[in-house]
Order: sequence, then structure tokens, then C-alpha cells
Amino acid sequence: MIRKSVAVVVLGLVSLTACAGTPESKPVAQQRESVVALTVAEIDDLGPVVTDVNGFTLYRFDGDKPGESTCDGECAATWPPATVADENFTATGVDKIGSIVRRDGSRQLTVDGMPQYRFAKDTKPGETKGQGLQGKWFATGKSGERTRLAARTGVIAGLGAVLTNDAGLTLYRFDGDTAQPSASNCDGGCAESWPPVYVEGEQPRVKGVDPKLLGMITRKDGKKQLTVANWPQYTFKNDTKPGEAKGVTVPKWFATAIDGKKAQQNKAIALTSATVKDLGVVATDKDGMTLYRFDDDSANPPVSNCSGACAAQWPPAYVGEGFQVQGVDSSLVGTIERDGKKQLTIAGSPQYLFSGDKVCGDANGQGVGGKWWATRADGSRAGK
Repeated sequence: MIRKSVAVVVLGLVSLTACAGTPESKPVAQQRESVVALTVAEIDDLGPVVTDVNGFTLYRFDGDKPGESTCDGECAATWPPATVADENFTATGVDKIGSIVRRDGSRQLTVDGMPQYRFAKDTKPGETKGQGLQGKWFATGKSGERTRLAARTGVIAGLGAVLTNDAGLTLYRFDGDTAQPSASNCDGGCAESWPPVYVEGEQPRVKGVDPKLLGMITRKDGKKQLTVANWPQYTFKNDTKPGEAKGVTVPKWFATAIDGKKAQQNKAIALTSATVKDLGVVATDKDGMTLYRFDDDSANPPVSNCSGACAAQWPPAYVGEGFQVQGVDSSLVGTIERDGKKQLTIAGSPQYLFSGDKVCGDANGQGVGGKWWATRADGSRAGK
């Protein structure tokens, strides 16, 4: 319970001897000001999220229950509980605040009953490196909701850039629905095979998607479903990992392109872009593998200084004749000759893959040696 402390006044003992004057009453404990423990900050792509007073993002854990924390030991070392000294605290712009007492006796903040945590790898205000980790940790919205992304961008081989959910699973649109007005006609067994993409909070949270294309409809169960260019959005139950789009073989179902239209086959696409972890939108090859640039290279003129063992760890991104570009300004794209092949360049910087990346969406090469960086769609270094 959150309450204001009350000043406690203890009266001095009155001497009954004639030589002593009447003593003044003196407080031994002064009324304390309430401590502001929570506030709200606007985070790119996530919208308003709850932070502590120092601006560090607070998270909620799907493994918890309202009023109960299940994160102790090593978990709590990675996800330090957001604590206060006592119940005498307030919040700015945050609804439904409270606190619980943990097993160690400390008092942990809650929002809408859910315990709040920081993330040890967030080293400065505004960082959200913990967002979406393990599919269970999410920055907290101002009313306590998870700040799950409703849509971001991914890459499907042969289709190029498409929309995905926050787990990287392809989004689809259904010809049996209507866009004017927006209406879903997929319920019951259909919705079991094609789970609707739900929106948590007051508005859709997205990365790499034009917010003007976004909307919501209310389904029969009262939940809000995402629409893109007025078309209701779904995932497909047979897609189990990023990069899959098995639903495109089903009549009337199409992967959703980043403009809300039907994604079309285009095997000539060699360079595109996708949302990768906390790096935002970065350049990828046709399979969605992250592209990197090397600080020891030259962009003007374009020169690669990575060969031999370096090139074994950082394979050059080669392209063929007549390759096509999607999601990257084509005026920034070029090539250099290398071993009789053409290595891709973006804004003059030669592009590479990383041997340590195994699946699309990986960015394990980010920051390696302090010289390797994922490439943003404009050619600049991501995360710098």
C-alpha cells in the first residue's frame, strides 16, 4: 500500500521542580517527502515505457504473477529488482503502482501488480537490450502492459522484406477478409491455424514500418487485432522460426509486404533490410543474414582490407549481375571487384557476413574487435 508517512511527535518530559521552565515539544522524526520512484519515457519504436528515476527501462517477466516475483538468485543478478526503501513513494505518469515484499525482505515496485526489474546489460538511460529476451521479458507500458512489438520487418528468401511479429514469424493477410471496412472473417478453426496478431496497449508498437499504415480492429472476443493498410494480420501455425513462410502455399493467404500489399516472388533480390534485435533496421542479404562493415576498410574510394583468415571469418557479401535491391536506397549501393567476383558496397563501405551468425536475425558480429558493425540501411554503423 502506498501512503504518506505521518510526522511522529514525542513530547519532552515536564519537570515538576520549581527551578525548571516548561520545555518545548520537539519532534524526533520529521515528516518525509514521498520519493518519486517511477516515471515514463518515450522510447523509439516502443512508445511510452516505465523507467526508474534515473531513466533506466523497467521490465516485467511473463514467468511472474501479479503480486508475486519468481526471479531470484542468478535471475535476479541479470534482472535486478527495482526496489524502494519503504512504501513512501510516488510515480509520475504511471498507472496502478504498488509494491511487494521479496523473500529477502526488500520492497519491489509493481505496476498493475507485476513486479518490475532493470536489465543488467542496460548501461545507460533509454536502452532496451532486455526487450523480448527469451520471449518472456518486456519493457513495461505505463499501464503495466507488455510493450510487445506488433510488427517489425524480416526477410524471406525469394520474397524479400516482409512484416513479422516480435518473434520474427511472418505476418499474413487473407483474401477472405475485407479492407474497406477492415474486418476479419477468420474465426474458430481458421483462427487456430492462423492466429490473429494482437495489439497490447493503446496503439500498435512497430519497428521499420510506416505507422500511417497501422490500425486495429476489435475481434468478437474483445481483443484488438493489428491491421496493416486496413488488412487484418495473422501468423501461421506451421511457421516455427524466423525466415519461414509456409503459409504462402495456402490459397488466399499471402505474406504481408512492408507496405501492407501482398509479398510477391522476386528471386533477383540480393540486398534488403530487416529489424535485427535492438539494432533497429539494418541491411541484410536475400536470406535475411545481417551485413557488416569494417572500420579498417575505406569507403572513398571503396577498398576492402579484409582477406585471408579475416575473409574466412567475415565472408564478403557477393552479388551477381542484375541483382535487385529492396529496403535500401539503390543510389547508395555499388560493388567492387574481388577475386573475379563483385562484392557489395553500401555508401562506399564493402559489405560482409559473419561466420558466427547461424540464422536470420542474428547479429553476433556486432562490435567484434571494436571495428565490426552491422550496417544500417543508409550505410552507417548500427549501434554507434
